[in-house]
Amino acid sequence: MGLDAERVSTVTFDSYSTLVDVDAAEQALADRVDDPEPVSRLWRSRSLAYTFVANQVDAYKPFYEMNRDALQYALDAHGVALSTEERDEILAVYHELDVFDDVREGIERLRDGGYDCYALSNGNPEMLASLVDHADIADLVEDTISADEVRTFKPAAEVYRHGAARTGTPIDEVVHVTAGWFDVLGAGHAGMQAAWVDRKGTPWEPFAGDPDATVETLHELADALGV
Repeated sequence: MGLDAERVSTVTFDSYSTLVDVDAAEQALADRVDDPEPVSRLWRSRSLAYTFVANQVDAYKPFYEMNRDALQYALDAHGVALSTEERDEILAVYHELDVFDDVREGIERLRDGGYDCYALSNGNPEMLASLVDHADIADLVEDTISADEVRTFKPAAEVYRHGAARTGTPIDEVVHVTAGWFDVLGAGHAGMQAAWVDRKGTPWEPFAGDPDATVETLHELADALGV
């Protein structure tokens, strides 16, 4: 099964790892931690794990707070003692992560090609507002849609259904674009098409089906959609 471009009228984008590079957060750790790489990796993995578990045990709180808890755990697990102020300075990097080079021009191509573009993210509204501003795409995306609006996280089907409803688009006319394997599976399960952005040449997760398209950049997605 491949991407059915004829059916697509709206494009939704994940944010973190898709539009902006979460690896940049490691640099903020490097200023304060002797060996930042394992701390950063555990922080990111725990952040995702907390969202998955929160969906199952009704423990929702905004992603920024969930991310703070995950960072604290990663620091504790590696025996790193930082002040609350230092921890919050590291966390604040999420408001100004590096934007991938293809993002602005890629979204501009899609918009000029007639596709309405939205961000659909676990990030809470304040995070998404700063992301759009920092990425300089406010003029290109119609709106941002936060999981906070339904108080549940991806890959719950409710998030994608809410996203489609907010765009005013039948869910099967939406292609969701994301670097997250779980996000690909969630979007597909909910009824969207899903394009996986694989910027780093990583293997696909083999257990639950494939993306409708795999692209390295947003320009490849625009090519696949014929714009």
